[in-house]
Amino acid sequence: MKTKSFLVLTFVMLMTSVTSYSLPNENTIKTGGNKKLHSVISIHSNVFINNSYIGNGAQWDPYQMNYGKGDLKISDNEWKKLYDRLDFMHPQFIRVMTNTQSAIKDGKLYQELNFDRISHILDYCQTRKVTVVFGDWGNGMVNAKSNTINQANLSFAADYLDFIISKKGYSCVKYYNLINEPNGYWSTTDGNYNLWSRAIQYFHDELGKRGLLEKVSLMGPDVAVWTTNETWWVDSCSIHMKDIIGLYDIHTYPSKITVNSGEYTKLIQAYKKNVPAYKKIIMGEIGFKYIEPADSALKKENIRRENAKPFASKFDSQMHVYDYMYGTDMADALFQTINAGFSGSVAWMLDDAMHGNEAPDKLKIWGFWNIFGDEYFGAEEEIVRPWYYAWSLLTKYIPAGSKVHKVEVTGNPSIKAISIENKNNRTIAFVNVSKVNQMVEIKDTSITKLKGMKQFVYAGGKLIKQGDHFLLPNKRNLTLNLKSGCFVTMNPESLIVYTNYKY
Repeated sequence: MKTKSFLVLTFVMLMTSVTSYSLPNENTIKTGGNKKLHSVISIHSNVFINNSYIGNGAQWDPYQMNYGKGDLKISDNEWKKLYDRLDFMHPQFIRVMTNTQSAIKDGKLYQELNFDRISHILDYCQTRKVTVVFGDWGNGMVNAKSNTINQANLSFAADYLDFIISKKGYSCVKYYNLINEPNGYWSTTDGNYNLWSRAIQYFHDELGKRGLLEKVSLMGPDVAVWTTNETWWVDSCSIHMKDIIGLYDIHTYPSKITVNSGEYTKLIQAYKKNVPAYKKIIMGEIGFKYIEPADSALKKENIRRENAKPFASKFDSQMHVYDYMYGTDMADALFQTINAGFSGSVAWMLDDAMHGNEAPDKLKIWGFWNIFGDEYFGAEEEIVRPWYYAWSLLTKYIPAGSKVHKVEVTGNPSIKAISIENKNNRTIAFVNVSKVNQMVEIKDTSITKLKGMKQFVYAGGKLIKQGDHFLLPNKRNLTLNLKSGCFVTMNPESLIVYTNYKY
């Protein structure tokens, strides 16, 4: 893939008020006698591409606890720290995956076994009214070699879900995800669609026997995709399983060039287009892997960092989570996902301490932090990483039930934008993934002004942090004159969020 290069010229923008953006005459913004080059974000606030967005969040799985030297314990103070950090993020959608097989002993299901590892997560979601997709990774649910489903274990998984919803009362669990990424050779299904579909149908029937189908819907196909070659999974579900799949989802781990160039939109639209009109689709996992030749330098640096960090998995870590760039890239991917008509995104993942890989102390580093930093992996790992702030702004200020406006961006493809409303509240956000300053003009001919807006700027040296994890606005009480248009200068690799939400 190739990207176009653009000549970006710098300038000074005069402002008549610290609380209101005024529009300079475009013809006066010149350098060397040429009209200033800039991108235009056109918001159509009377045109909706999504009338009820489910929300964004993160993968939050039960913690591994044993990293090679016996079980660790998350203290009450550490749980409070996790809760506080999540409260600022205000997640709307959390994915929680377990292995039911680990609670099966001698042919019996022990529902309370290690349940405290799950209960803290579900307690948070229940008390904060966070929508949860609960699920099973799939181990022991099918046998790919014999092409058979394990009816006993599938029934146990249904029993376990009944235990969580009916006995424990976790009504926050609205969706269930059976078997992770079934199209992959790494999955328990070994890419066998027929085997997966038989397991799903059997499990669906088991939920019906327990009266759970009025309380929870199945999510699928949960396929991991890098090209459009797997769209037939969605097509087949929409034809043969339309009464079984309640929420559609895919997983994407695109390369940076794929997203920044805008090619990502074409990829995910291919999966969205055949979802039944009365159903929604979400991004069940999203993160970046540098697989394209254009990103070879990033891949090389990722490998160098993996090798330099003693506890990093050498096969499954994203070492750029320490960089501001990762936050703007995730925003870029999210904006394209939202504008393509998806209804939510789950970031992979919340916390490094959840998953080891090739050895107990070799972690999948993808998180916003490592909660066992102080206790085990180094105090610096427990500090909130930059991309937490970018993702938090885009979960907190895109609440469940939001309506998504149609947005068009002309000019530099490095600029992406979204606009949403929820009751009387608005959020407008835009990202610059280039390495130079960019000028953008925001316009909406449907409205005149937006008042009482806060501005958050996510960029190196621009965050106004407070305490362990809190982020303050860069500016308050702004008025955006959208009908005439307002100009904003963006830093390299930056995200700007305008919102009038009070929290």
